[in-house]
Parts: sequence; structure tokens; C-alpha cells
Amino acid sequence: MMLTVQDYINGLKDNKILGSKCKKCGKLMFPLKPICSKCGSFDVEEFETTGKGVIRSFTVIYVAPEKFKDKVPYVVALINLDEGGTVMGRLIGVDPTKPEDIKVGTKVKFEASVEEGGEAIVAFRINS
Repeated sequence: MMLTVQDYINGLKDNKILGSKCKKCGKLMFPLKPICSKCGSFDVEEFETTGKGVIRSFTVIYVAPEKFKDKVPYVVALINLDEGGTVMGRLIGVDPTKPEDIKVGTKVKFEASVEEGGEAIVAFRINS
């Protein structure tokens, strides 16, 4: 089966983060990829993450792309997933005007977020 970015997007709408795992070297890739970015193998499979991880890094967005300009400020974070691999997504449920309250290493959980117009985005909420 050919793994596509559209499969990844459809997974987001179903509250799932889908990735590819190389059967040869074990590399995890996000979004889905049909070829391993480490060893070049075509022997990859789709897998679903738990959506749990920790904040690796984050930034507050004040100047956003046109379609998100009415959302500023907002927080975007790199999340180290529990299974391995890193995903970038919006950090929701936090106050972007108080970045000092956001801590690297904090546990988060994926939460599906569908914007107006039906576009799915990757979003995480602090796991309290």
C-alpha cells in the first residue's frame, strides 16, 4: 500500500497521528512516507502513535501565514513522541502571552483540531 500525506491528513481528522515505520532499520517518519528517509527501503508500514509526548521546544507566533493571521498570537511546539520521532504542532490550552509558563519537558497529548473550512491541524494540549 502506498502511504501518502493525504492519509496523514485523514488520520488527523480521525484524531490520530499516523507515521511510517521502516521495517528494515526502524526509523519513524512523520508525516507518512513511502520510502525510508534513513536507509532508502521501500519496506515501510503505517503505524498509529499514542499521541503522547513531551515539549522539546516551542515558539510564540506573532506574524502568521495569511490563513492563520486571525489566530495570533499562538504557540507552536516540537513534540518528542513517546514512541520516538518528533512532530510539530500547535500547543492549545496555553496562554501565548505568558510563554514563561510553558516548560520544555512538559507532557502533552495530541488533540484533533479542525479549523474553519475543514482543514485539520496537528495540535497538542498539556496533559494535566
